[in-house]
Amino acid sequence: MQSLVEARKYVESFARPIGYNAYSWNVAKRMALEAWDCYLTGRPFRKPINYFCREFYDMLKNPDGGYIVPEHKFKTY
Repeated sequence: MQSLVEARKYVESFARPIGYNAYSWNVAKRMALEAWDCYLTGRPFRKPINYFCREFYDMLKNPDGGYIVPEHKFKTY
């Protein structure tokens, strides 16, 4: 991924999980795009990462499989 435009297309490619309302899903996508913006501009992402759906964590992966945020910052459930 080389630009925020590409990252946005990538994030938008994920389907909303069953049980997630539209508002929560939009917040998750917005948070993922903030993380991508930080990654692409070389800034650290400082917000806590604790979402309940696997899709959000998948949005934080490069297509090559590596996470754009260090995994130790994740709180998974």
